[in-house]
This record gives sequence, C-alpha cells and structure tokens, in this order.
Amino acid sequence: MALDLECWNCGESLSDIPLPISRHANCPKCFEVLHCCRMCGLFNTTRPQQCDHDRTDPPVIKESSNFCDYFEPAANRYTGGANAKQDSAQAAFDALFGGDTPGDENRIKGEGSAGHSSEPGSKFNDLFKD
Repeated sequence: MALDLECWNCGESLSDIPLPISRHANCPKCFEVLHCCRMCGLFNTTRPQQCDHDRTDPPVIKESSNFCDYFEPAANRYTGGANAKQDSAQAAFDALFGGDTPGDENRIKGEGSAGHSSEPGSKFNDLFKD
C-alpha cells in the first residue's frame, strides 16, 4: 500500500520521492527538508516535546532535518504552510485594531479614519475628556 504523501510546507505531491525518505530528501517544489518532525506521523503539537513517541529526543526546530530512528512519513501533513499562519495572524491583528496596519497611508499622514488624529495616545486622551 503506497502512501499519498504531500510536502508539509507547500502541499506538493511527493509520489516521486523514494521510500524510505532519506535525511537528505527535499521537496521538489519548495525545497524544504522532508525527513523532519513536521512530516512525521508522530508529530503532535499537544505533547510537551511535540512527539507521540516516548523514547525520542526531538530537535527544537521541527522543520530541520534529523536522524530520528522513529521517523514515520505521514500523509496529510500539509496545514497551509507559512502563508496560512501569516494570513491568520494578519486577520487577528486587523480584528483587534480595526483593520489599520502599521503601513496604512492614513496613519503615515497623521490622519485616522473619519478625519480623527492618530497621534499616539489621542484615543486614550479622548476617553477622559470632560
């Protein structure tokens, strides 16, 4: 039974990569290493060392190539890659600060939305006006 493997970083099919995956194998599209914790079926972010195996000594950087004897390549390890994390972080930032980003043209000119000043502390000071 062949595994339908895909790169943990970009989702590219790894059907042309010979098994077992070598420590030196890289994704043909994004060139990320494949013999790493993020590609392993034992990778579990809810565990303290992020590994389901009790006897491993996992590396700190989970995206780095390693010598783990318990490495088991797993299908469906792609979770959206770095762009998905950045997009979700940006969405959370926008929700928290009302869509203003640090490079917003209005903030650079010193004008907030609806013509209000965006001087540092102006919103704070507006709370205590009499």
